Amino acid sequence: MQKKDKVNSTVSSFQLPAKPQVLTELQLEQSRPNPSMQVFSEIISKDVALSSSLLKTVNSPAFGLKRTVTDIKQSVIMIGYSGVTNIASFYQLQNSFKEKAAISLEKFWDTAMDTANMMSLLLENLSITLSCTKEDAYAFGLFRDCGIPLLAIKYTDYKEVLIEANSSPEQEFTSFEDNRYETSHATMGYYMAHSWNLPKNICELILRHHEPDFLASSDSDESQKELYALIKIAGNTLSQYKFAKDDCEWFLAKDHVLDFFAISEPDYQDIEDDLKEAFSVQFG
Repeated sequence: MQKKDKVNSTVSSFQLPAKPQVLTELQLEQSRPNPSMQVFSEIISKDVALSSSLLKTVNSPAFGLKRTVTDIKQSVIMIGYSGVTNIASFYQLQNSFKEKAAISLEKFWDTAMDTANMMSLLLENLSITLSCTKEDAYAFGLFRDCGIPLLAIKYTDYKEVLIEANSSPEQEFTSFEDNRYETSHATMGYYMAHSWNLPKNICELILRHHEPDFLASSDSDESQKELYALIKIAGNTLSQYKFAKDDCEWFLAKDHVLDFFAISEPDYQDIEDDLKEAFSVQFG
């Protein structure tokens, strides 16, 4: 059996959560030439728990709204169709994984939200003109590692693999998963995101976010490279904030990221310090 066949066989052994009907309806309405804000709001409002979660998230410091949003239509007005759909997708994704896992999924989802929030803060604090959007940055933060729950549920020894990968910064993170399972959370996250019809550029980034040479690739656009570099900074800053140490990926990514943004080491340290302080004030 060829390697590709083995990978396909492994991927097919996973039971991907079915895309919820509410997302199908939201994406269909959003794809129309002139989507109806009223219809969009009504789709979400049918699910009380989803509506509550959406309003809580929209009113969080991450969005920095000047006034409290009290209904779904206001949410659509303030953060747009894509922003609302991304939050709804994240909420539905959390609720799709109820099985026992090798890691704490509650901590995993908290980290995903923290990463998205750090991405938002980074865009506000980085004095560089970028082509990527705040919506894409937040979405990538939320869904970057969405394949991890799939592996954590399927493999009882997955925590051991994560520990090994996190302890080996000189090696590509997903190589440990590939060696053990013939697939990785990046691969499974791509299939998960693709099956739920998340934005194509986000799906590709989920697949490739551990590639150490991604910033030098010729088959990705500038906004994707920006998001890749941004999430390396966000991830490392979050690790420094929570654990007072570099993220395991920073060793391989650091020089590429600083060169990409033309940031010196002292300037980066200033950015990181500012981010940690802002995160502490808004989300600590």
